Amino acid sequence: MSEIDFKGLQAHFPPAEIEWRLQQAGEKNGRVWAIAVPYVTNRAIQGRLDEVVGPQAWKNEFRPGPGGGVICGISVRVGDEWVTKWDGAENTDIEGVKGGLSGAMKRAAVQWGIGRYLYALDETFASVGDHGRLRGKTREGKPFRWDPPALPAWALPQAEAPAASAGKPRERSRRKEEPRPAAAAAAGAGMEAEPTREELDAMVEFVRQVGPRVEDGAEIRIDRDLRNLKEFVRENWPAIKEQPGIARAVVHAIESATGTHFGRAA
Repeated sequence: MSEIDFKGLQAHFPPAEIEWRLQQAGEKNGRVWAIAVPYVTNRAIQGRLDEVVGPQAWKNEFRPGPGGGVICGISVRVGDEWVTKWDGAENTDIEGVKGGLSGAMKRAAVQWGIGRYLYALDETFASVGDHGRLRGKTREGKPFRWDPPALPAWALPQAEAPAASAGKPRERSRRKEEPRPAAAAAAGAGMEAEPTREELDAMVEFVRQVGPRVEDGAEIRIDRDLRNLKEFVRENWPAIKEQPGIARAVVHAIESATGTHFGRAA
């Protein structure tokens, strides 16, 4: 091959090929909360390289990294030459060297654009419940079970996005064709002066830091309806980060639910 199909490498993965890891977990008023972040599995990375460049046209290698870690290079053959991109990771506490090898390869894959879009998801709340299929522990050491969050429609492969929406309640299924009803209503909830980008970023950070303290039963009023606050934040996180009206409505709801005022969050 003379050129690299970067779009093919960067294509979105099916949910089954995404793994989630706990970023933070704690307990508030007897209720466990957890924040998870997504990753592409190494098997999915290998499959993507096989599919896009061919099994014979890529290879990986590992070398010792600084501080006892490991670095990985993923090489792709371009014409008669091999092009290599490197990245590294520390050995993990759980899997040791194996965890370091896995982490280094995932980071090297991101250098090629594989799974890079997942960084736009940031962190999001996991679903905590007795019947969760995964196990975790809070920072205080309390065990709990959890399920990964659902990927938003924009993070799904194009062929799967309509199917992913088809099984959801009608309110969600309309979001690809028209503005989100809940998000649009929240945007109009506070017709205050347009904030600066810095002020919007501060509101988003407030939601990120204080949101996990909200009790599971806390609600936000959207137009005439009451919605679960945590669920609303999970479903509308990309819009919260970009639309001041939505961010402001969520901030007000979190203030009411926690008693923590924006600008004075501890």
